[in-house]
Amino acid sequence: MVETLGQQGVLRVVPPAVLDRADMEAARKRAALEDAAAVDEAPLGVASFIRSRWEIFRNHRNDASAGWANRMLQAMRAFNGMYDPEKLSEIKKFGGSEVYARLIAMKCRGASALLRDVYLAPDRPWGLNPPADPDIPQQVTDAINQFVQAEIGVASQSGANVNIDMIRDRVQQLVMGAREAAKKKAKVQAKIAEDKIEEILEQGGFYKALAEFIVDLPIFPFACMKGPVVRIVPTVNWVNGAPTVEQKPRLFWQRVSPFDIWWTPGASDIEDAEVMEKTRLTRADLNDLLDLPGYNHEEVRAVLEEYGRGGISENWDSTDAERAMMESRENPMMNRSGMITCLEYHGNVQGRALLEYGLDEKQIPDADRDYFVQAWLIGSHVIKIQLSPSPRKRHPYFVTSFEKVPGTPLGNGLTDILGDIQEATNATLRSLINNLSISSGPQVVVNVDRLAANEDPEELYPWKRWQTISDPMGNQAQVPVSFFQPNSNAQELIGVYQWLNNLADDVSAIPKFVTGQGAGAGAGRTASGLSMLMSNASKILQTVAANIDRDVLAPLLMQLFDMLMLTDTSGLLTGQEEIKVMGVNVAVQRETQRSRQLEFLQVTANPIDAQIVGPKGRAAVLRSVAQTIGLDGTEVVPSEEELQQQQAQAQQIAQQQGIPGHAGMGDKAAGAQGAQPPAGGNTTQDMGPRTRIAGGVH
Repeated sequence: MVETLGQQGVLRVVPPAVLDRADMEAARKRAALEDAAAVDEAPLGVASFIRSRWEIFRNHRNDASAGWANRMLQAMRAFNGMYDPEKLSEIKKFGGSEVYARLIAMKCRGASALLRDVYLAPDRPWGLNPPADPDIPQQVTDAINQFVQAEIGVASQSGANVNIDMIRDRVQQLVMGAREAAKKKAKVQAKIAEDKIEEILEQGGFYKALAEFIVDLPIFPFACMKGPVVRIVPTVNWVNGAPTVEQKPRLFWQRVSPFDIWWTPGASDIEDAEVMEKTRLTRADLNDLLDLPGYNHEEVRAVLEEYGRGGISENWDSTDAERAMMESRENPMMNRSGMITCLEYHGNVQGRALLEYGLDEKQIPDADRDYFVQAWLIGSHVIKIQLSPSPRKRHPYFVTSFEKVPGTPLGNGLTDILGDIQEATNATLRSLINNLSISSGPQVVVNVDRLAANEDPEELYPWKRWQTISDPMGNQAQVPVSFFQPNSNAQELIGVYQWLNNLADDVSAIPKFVTGQGAGAGAGRTASGLSMLMSNASKILQTVAANIDRDVLAPLLMQLFDMLMLTDTSGLLTGQEEIKVMGVNVAVQRETQRSRQLEFLQVTANPIDAQIVGPKGRAAVLRSVAQTIGLDGTEVVPSEEELQQQQAQAQQIAQQQGIPGHAGMGDKAAGAQGAQPPAGGNTTQDMGPRTRIAGGVH
């Protein structure tokens, strides 16, 4: 920048760095004034309140000292192998190589591959635990009482002595049997519910969103998933060969770009923050909203009209243009695609503003209280607002980081952890390429005064004949053309480059051998040593998996559990089940568990253990092993019912053939004549002599 001072025509030259700092300082002052105005100005309604919150969130994220917008842009450049504009300008000014090492991109791909192996493998990273002590149905309890009363009656008629201890023991025995039957039933029901929830997740794009989330996690300071979100989608049903289309609600999940989400500046936990997301709609999307209930159709029509006249104020952010370029999309400021930006707000709004918008007084009983709502704002029009359907009053956004920082939702990605090493590696690689270029051939010194008039000093080829003239000063020792070879520092620079790569292995805790590259020297040259190194390297993977389990999967699945409990009428869930997330367990125990299952099968392959474990227990282990190697255990191993039928047939054949040791169970049964135990309870054959009432044995 050049300024004219006074009347003397003196020019003041301002360096670009000083000018940039001045612009940033001016931007900070403007942001502070906007924040103060947004806080001091009394909101006129829901639309103005949401816009004021958006400006506060946006200005904080774009703040050079406290925000993280520039960190996200730097992370995206590092992953794409691009220099920032200032650095690229300095490199071009020097005239050297513009090569980029892409060390961070390699580590990010390796980390994503390891996490995909945990969360997108055939083993589910979550499960559904049945209740530890399920309730016994009242009808079973009544049946137990009736059965005991019947046994007491039979025993009394036969003259047996029945005391209170025998009755208590008998009732306790039957209750324990009913409890075990209830546990078994709850386990089967939890497995059915788990399969149904898995179907809902697959249909709603949960695993696709999770795969994209895993790509974001090592790149950006945080990664975000959203869901479940209810959408009305067309469903095609075929009746007699003819298609019928029906609009049905379905639950969906999606990955949210870190560039498209903002939250309360002072929040230490994303769960307690107000959250705002920027989405992009088309006119067709808005037209579809006119057919859906819950939307303010007048406001939607107003948006369509204003957008047609070019009157919609867009919610631009400073990162939009460069982000669009790095994602190979159109600059949104040009917007030839006709996209309309929409702000989706999740937070608390005063009841008075909600009543003025038009919500029912039954929903807003107190005008002075704040209510947790979801609202959609386009320009100055709130096209929809509703109370949050979550019984926990929690928004559907779940955020975590590759490296957590306590006290803030924002953490560190590999781009932050390896930023300095990436810069040093780039500088080393550029120096290596520049040195190789300079030292690749001889440098030529040409004395143009000694060349003939028809000689071109820029032309050089093998066996060239140089035409020269005599030195007018008579100094024939000065040659017209001379050559010298610049020194090559390639080996030293390669050594520095390799050292930086090894340092990146240590800093990131993701060594090259974890991603399938060579293990190098030392312990990694042996199988046991390599196994030890991989075990140590998996510690960082366990930490990252624990972050995903705790911050994303567990609350996300709990949100789904709550929604299913509120909407499902088929009795899929009882409410006593417990969501379990097993990402860390999968990362740590997958290979260990498989090998130990095989060891168990080998150790128990003897007659004594076979009698203890039985066909049922061994079949359960075989099914588990089949699942871990990608087979359907239910198809490879017979079910429990089929095993029981096979055992019954074997016993029947043995009885018919009179084989000793296979006597019928009816010979062992003794009890109440005509009295049958309740469902889930034990028969009298299961009781010891002391607790059997009907037989009259004391």
